[in-house]
Amino acid sequence: MHPDWVTKHKQKGTNIARIGGRYYLYAVNSVWNKDKKRAQKITKQYLGRITPQGLTPPKQKPQQTPPQTTPSVKEYGATNTINQLGQDILTQLQKNFTQTQAQQIFTLATLRVIQPSPFKRAQTQYQTSYLSETYPNLNLTKNHLTQFLKTLGTNRDAILEFMKPYINKNQHILFDGTNLHTKSKKRPHSRKGYNSQEDYEPQIILLYAFAVKSKMPAYYRILPGNIRDVTAFKLSITEADLKDAVVIADKGFGSKANFDMLSELGLCYIVPLKRNSVFFDPSRLKNGDKAVFDGYFLFNERPIWFYKLSEGVVVFLDEALKCEEEAHYLFNVESELEGYSLEGFLEAQFRFGTIILRSNVLSAPRELFGLYKVRGEIEQMFDFLKNLLDQDRSYMSDQYGLEGWAFVNHVSLMLLYRVYDLLRVKELLGRFSVADFLTYLKCIFKVKIDGVWHLSEVTQKTNELLETLNLHIT
Repeated sequence: MHPDWVTKHKQKGTNIARIGGRYYLYAVNSVWNKDKKRAQKITKQYLGRITPQGLTPPKQKPQQTPPQTTPSVKEYGATNTINQLGQDILTQLQKNFTQTQAQQIFTLATLRVIQPSPFKRAQTQYQTSYLSETYPNLNLTKNHLTQFLKTLGTNRDAILEFMKPYINKNQHILFDGTNLHTKSKKRPHSRKGYNSQEDYEPQIILLYAFAVKSKMPAYYRILPGNIRDVTAFKLSITEADLKDAVVIADKGFGSKANFDMLSELGLCYIVPLKRNSVFFDPSRLKNGDKAVFDGYFLFNERPIWFYKLSEGVVVFLDEALKCEEEAHYLFNVESELEGYSLEGFLEAQFRFGTIILRSNVLSAPRELFGLYKVRGEIEQMFDFLKNLLDQDRSYMSDQYGLEGWAFVNHVSLMLLYRVYDLLRVKELLGRFSVADFLTYLKCIFKVKIDGVWHLSEVTQKTNELLETLNLHIT
């Protein structure tokens, strides 16, 4: 028999053992022994030593944690290139934010250009990139970034100060906006909107100013998706302190009310009109006589014919575009797609290849056409932002998180344009997209051997590309 101070600890599923005059408590269970044909107790776990003072649990063994390891091979080529191209951007960030904040913004923006993916993967991308050696000890974990973006978004003044040097007041600046779907009415600024695609889903509008010469994003502002009033342009021009701005809108913007308000506000504009606009009569083009045009110019080595109408309207005819559109329409006729027919082709044939612009900018038709075409290049880059929106919804649950998200992506767009311009200047855009180019660079690694980082082998094709671009990866 055990003393009372011992037996009081015995519960169902436990057993007391006396060893060397001391009492111990164990967890047990009962299993059937087929050989002995009886139940047999099996000791499962030691629960502690019993003393008059109570039960003393067993000492916990220190938990063995695996040593923290860092990758010994890290992506280097792409991050190093963008780091070189964007040093002035980092310097400007450091003037308006703390050193750590500046490095976090620049690193996040760089990672997004190299591999567009949600912020929740940023820490993993950072650890496997040589940026973690260039800018060490940054916290890019999901929970930290949530608060970081909100804090960043509260400081619109610092964001504006960052953008100012990139807005050259003596340079032509154009405005462009893009609709981004949020798929939730609860998102900040998310409203049922409308765009040229007749899309009424909840959306926000990112209004951007671009420097025409460099084609670089210079300024952004977030608007609710239901704001289509031109007063938004006026307020944005005031906030950015722009002196020479041109609003280049989409076809859905070309209403009489909008034109009247643009004029009342004293804003310069270039607005494309729909081909069924009252300002455009295709009958003028029916005889195919080029004498109906006021002249032509070469744009990207293709002839563009034009003639001027009243109200600042200019009609352009791009013969190459006309052939493309005719072929596309007839292909759809051959495919028997609904809405396409030979009758429809004959009715629309004189509208193919035409671009109708209305503007109060006193520019030669060549300059007017060139400014409008800049918008097309800009729209291609906006796909970068649209691909990121759905991935990052958790970071945009309030107004400040959305602002922080937009600013990091603004810096990403700036870096993306640096890469784009590098390829454009060397006339390589016909051979490589930005994504293709970065894919080549991402195959260049740094390898850590005996504590020293070494550059990995580089293929001959990549070396030739780097030499063409005068890039030095060391």
